Amino acid sequence: SKYLGPPSKIRRPDFLKTPKYYQGLELDIPYYDYGFAIEVQGEQHEKFNKFFHRGDPNNFIKQQARDQLKKELCEENQIAL
Repeated sequence: SKYLGPPSKIRRPDFLKTPKYYQGLELDIPYYDYGFAIEVQGEQHEKFNKFFHRGDPNNFIKQQARDQLKKELCEENQIAL
């Protein structure tokens, strides 16, 4: 942020709101003016983790689906992740 300034305070932009996710999916560090956002993703985004997914592999599958949807919606709105 030294060179770019602070990120946007809007972490749930309108383009990430859907009927299923009416509050919107969240971006970790968005810089909309520059056309990108930084996502800080731990290993729970890549493989099942009993703690993060509450012991249910279906929660991991749902998380991967949310991650994919977020990626697609960002691409449609010219935001690189």
